[in-house]
Amino acid sequence: MTSQPTADTQGFPAGAGAAASAPPAKTYFMHEPKTGSIDRCLNCRISIRVIDSPPPMVCPFCQARLQRGTFQTGAPTPEPEGVYDENLAEERYHPTSKTVSFLLTFFLVLLLSIAIYLKLHNINYYWYQPLVNLYSLTVGVFILSRFILAAFYMAPRDVGYEPSVAVVVACRNEEGSIEKTIGRIYAEGYPHAKLEVVAVNDGSTDHTLEEMIRAQARHPALVVVDFEENKGKRHGMALGALLARGEVLVYVDSDSFLMPGAIHKIVQGLADPTVAAVAGHTDVENIRVNMLTKMQDVRYFVSYRIMKAAESLFGAVSCCPGCFSAYRKACVLHILDKWLHQKFLGHYATYGDDRALTNLLLRHYRILYDDEALATTIVPDRWKKYIIQQCRWKRSWVREMLLAGRFIWRKHPIAALSWYAMAILPMIAPLIMFHALILAPATQHQAPTFYIGGVLVVTLLWALYYLEKTGRSHWWSAFLFVLTYIGFFSWQGYYAMFTVRRTTWGTR
Repeated sequence: MTSQPTADTQGFPAGAGAAASAPPAKTYFMHEPKTGSIDRCLNCRISIRVIDSPPPMVCPFCQARLQRGTFQTGAPTPEPEGVYDENLAEERYHPTSKTVSFLLTFFLVLLLSIAIYLKLHNINYYWYQPLVNLYSLTVGVFILSRFILAAFYMAPRDVGYEPSVAVVVACRNEEGSIEKTIGRIYAEGYPHAKLEVVAVNDGSTDHTLEEMIRAQARHPALVVVDFEENKGKRHGMALGALLARGEVLVYVDSDSFLMPGAIHKIVQGLADPTVAAVAGHTDVENIRVNMLTKMQDVRYFVSYRIMKAAESLFGAVSCCPGCFSAYRKACVLHILDKWLHQKFLGHYATYGDDRALTNLLLRHYRILYDDEALATTIVPDRWKKYIIQQCRWKRSWVREMLLAGRFIWRKHPIAALSWYAMAILPMIAPLIMFHALILAPATQHQAPTFYIGGVLVVTLLWALYYLEKTGRSHWWSAFLFVLTYIGFFSWQGYYAMFTVRRTTWGTR
């Protein structure tokens, strides 16, 4: 199958398996405390702590000379649980037997055939409900095209490219996960001589800074930056780019964890000078918590392995997620000021940083997806937090879709057409659903048989694809996502349009 990387005998993607075959680099421990320097900018109210890394002379933001002091590390403590585990990838991808794989493939083909039949039915009865049928046909063609295009997807080839890399982690109030995030970066296996890590504390009110300093005692090459007051994630990402000496920037969220070999694999796409960024693949870390986290795992997988894979064929990935993505630093620095000070409707953009950065680069460069560069991320396990997160993401989606619409037509015709369909169809979907499920049955006594049948077929198609590729047993939670989308989340697009000027995160 060409849609996904081949699986090795352990049953996980080949790129991850190859990297995981070598044990991750173990971090040495200091036998006595070390002295580092702490450099502070009075204007910007930021401080930069370094031990083994070269200290900066001026503030990366205002270029004012820094005031220098010293500090002494405490005794290093062991890595948090879960940092060193050579079986991380194997635990998430389970091989299916040839018989099961054959049966699932048969059902996938059958479902595709049923989906096509339902769409042909729409053509035969088109003029009975022309708007609904036009929408149904368009959505059907779009979804089927994603599967077809994803079948031709291939991950960027490993050409042995090994540039200097700076991993930047910017966060606020993440004391529960930041130490593990940093530990996994150092343990994933990239040569430490070519690796630098910058952790930025964005004015946290919990013990995030203390956890970063604890990690620095364990990893003296770590650079710890402290914003004395909250400036926003975008400023943290920008400062990391300004401090970094590496050729490649890798942004990792503070609640995301790299798999062994992830950095080596994600930079391979950047060996092509026309590529400015590469999105890695992210699974859900806390899958087993409840139905909500299981549902999100299916959604993540489909959005990456089908949607991003289809976009990557044309070098037009629409969003490099903050969980785990790599950028050519020279390209980021070129648009850094415009991105950092982005305004929309007179207000500074304070969220949607990753999609905004992707858009600015996509205008002039190609952007890829690598499904063999693996990471995991912690997702909301409570519905209230999930709803707030989705609303913030939807607002950034609305804003960036409007901005990207000005240039995306210059891309490959298939990529451009797909992009405009992806922008328009979700905004029409709630009205069509309301008509098909409520208005038509009430006024015309028409049972929504074909509409419901089409939704069930497409959902089962996603679910079985997920099961065949991962071997994870909670494939059925795809139906939970569709039910919640129809009943609630599809309407968030309208709410996002009316609240797009809001600048608060809601979850902070």
